[in-house]
Amino acid sequence: MFYDSRYIYGDQNVEVPAHLNFGKYILDRLRLMNNEVALENGDTHEKLTYKELTDYAVNLSISLATIGVKKGDVVAVGAEKRLEFVPTVLAIVFTGATYTPYDLKSGRAILKHKLSITKPKYFICSNLFWSSYKDILTEFDCIKYFITLDEATDQLLSVKSLISCKNNTNHFEPPAIVQGQTDVAFILYSSGTTGMPKGVQLTHLNCILNSLPNDFKDPSLHTAFVYGEWYHNYDTFMTYKFLSAGKKVVYINEPTLESFLKCVDECKVDVAFLVPSIVGFCSKAEGVEKYNLKSLKIIYSRSSPLHSKIIEIVKKRFPGLQNILQGYGMTECGEPTSEIWGIKGPKSGSVGMASPGLIIKVVDPQTNKILGPNQRGEIRVAGSVFMKGYMGIDPSTYLDEENFFKTGDFGYYDEDKYFHIVDRFKDIIVYDGYKVAPLELESILLTHPGVREAAVVGKTVPDYGEEPTAFVVKQSSTSVTDKELVDYVANEVAPYMQLRGGVIFLDEIPRNTRGKILRRQLREMLN
Repeated sequence: MFYDSRYIYGDQNVEVPAHLNFGKYILDRLRLMNNEVALENGDTHEKLTYKELTDYAVNLSISLATIGVKKGDVVAVGAEKRLEFVPTVLAIVFTGATYTPYDLKSGRAILKHKLSITKPKYFICSNLFWSSYKDILTEFDCIKYFITLDEATDQLLSVKSLISCKNNTNHFEPPAIVQGQTDVAFILYSSGTTGMPKGVQLTHLNCILNSLPNDFKDPSLHTAFVYGEWYHNYDTFMTYKFLSAGKKVVYINEPTLESFLKCVDECKVDVAFLVPSIVGFCSKAEGVEKYNLKSLKIIYSRSSPLHSKIIEIVKKRFPGLQNILQGYGMTECGEPTSEIWGIKGPKSGSVGMASPGLIIKVVDPQTNKILGPNQRGEIRVAGSVFMKGYMGIDPSTYLDEENFFKTGDFGYYDEDKYFHIVDRFKDIIVYDGYKVAPLELESILLTHPGVREAAVVGKTVPDYGEEPTAFVVKQSSTSVTDKELVDYVANEVAPYMQLRGGVIFLDEIPRNTRGKILRRQLREMLN
């Protein structure tokens, strides 16, 4: 890698512990707290204090070591969201082994694929996960031990029995010495919106850098709401950020807009980590006023950009809301940019400035020329937060000649070095030679009062290439027509961006578990 004035640098002076052991890092932070609440189920209001969380993780870690779990092993966890999930993950990391998660809702084909990638030796699951996938799990000879978070069965050893004997937790240190820059702590998975997920190897150093709480030091922030699952980079490391800061994390089992609003009211949430679709719902939902939402100060959104009109509407509806911040994230390198780091505060349409420890460039993907401000190209990233690599995939397929990661995202940075994401390259619609970004059209559609959700893809047509075509979920109690929406967009965009493929109404937009639109399914509907 050679220096270039067009590279954009996040803060390169990042303080991390010299041992570079994620297990020791998080344990040291947990031990600073005692009987303060660490985790709360927002549905049942069951709680786990920092002391209880620490004791559980340490006891389980010691017990796992006694049955042979060690550095170099892969230990899988498959379960619904529950209080034991986070300390179980930490127990695995304390042993020096590598943790990998399997999503209860991912489906059979993807589970088989993930198992074939990581080949875990130990599998910790809930009885619900076991009953759902027992036949698949028992097909894999690599798994030597099955352990349940619930009551033991003939085939499942119980975590409860493992940690029933009291161990000396006060003087426990993670027993394995790790090489933090190379040893893998987590194997997470890419979102798999266009194919099977890839195994993303995150080192101990990667995990520490993703968990530093510096961006949420504000003492007025006490309680964070995590919307998604603990299988994803975003929700996982936002949880560790807040636990590192000694604050409370609240979750709910089946998140909906209504359950989120109820949770803010009852748990006095002051910062919420959401996906864009839920922020959009907040702008139009009926009955918001029946909840006490004054505690909520910050909404943080990641996955796709929010329209400025949506942000302003939500701010008006939530009386205590100070900011809606946006970030740009991916499993491979955490959060390349965020408005948290914006020196001029939030900027409409942007996803903020480069995050600490990262270097970003924008490149013309056809010529490999590095581009300057306000020039659109592929965003590429490098730095110490970047993953060790994909499992079983040649790095030359995803790194360029300077070892920058080719994100596949189309965007630019402005004169203030704030980044703007236009869309995924593979999702760009080409109409009559013009490039049309679906995200831009979706943002406009979502400002219409009759639209609850929107997704845009290209419909193949002779001569012109692709025509922008919208799939729309109507807002309840509205009678908006397809022509009305086509005309609405036409008034806002250049002629080549108009919805020449029309509008198709659906009951719901297909999304993956991270809330990302499954555009491939929508394209198949047009064929």
